Amino acid sequence: MIPPAFDESEFPERLRRLVAMEIDRIIGDLELRRDFLIEIWSRHRDRGPFIDTVFSRWKTLAMADLALLDSEAAVACEAFYHELDELRFYFQFTQDMPTTMLDRYDEALHRVAAYGALAMELLGGAPARPVVEVVDDAAPRLADLSAEE
Repeated sequence: MIPPAFDESEFPERLRRLVAMEIDRIIGDLELRRDFLIEIWSRHRDRGPFIDTVFSRWKTLAMADLALLDSEAAVACEAFYHELDELRFYFQFTQDMPTTMLDRYDEALHRVAAYGALAMELLGGAPARPVVEVVDDAAPRLADLSAEE
């Protein structure tokens, strides 16, 4: 089987979009799961959901991939992922009680979101997520995106 041919001129734009999408997902998940994660910590002291929430692919990128980003965007992304790594480290080793963890979580989320917003701006922004409409007893389908604009 012959592998598909890719237009390599598209790689920088594709990488920018993928990284922006990941940053957007991480920040969104941290905001959306906040109360749930603190509740899990309060009841079970389980670190797994925290670590899963801050999972990223940034460290899996090769230097050749990173070189496709312009220097300002790369610096902003590195700052975001550094803040995210600090939060991951805290999640991985903390023994804090839930109230203290919530305070630290909120402070870290504020910093992570600020660095993420800067990185996404320099990357050109995260593309809009598709909207899926689910109708009873039917397969999900994409909603008319033009109707929402």
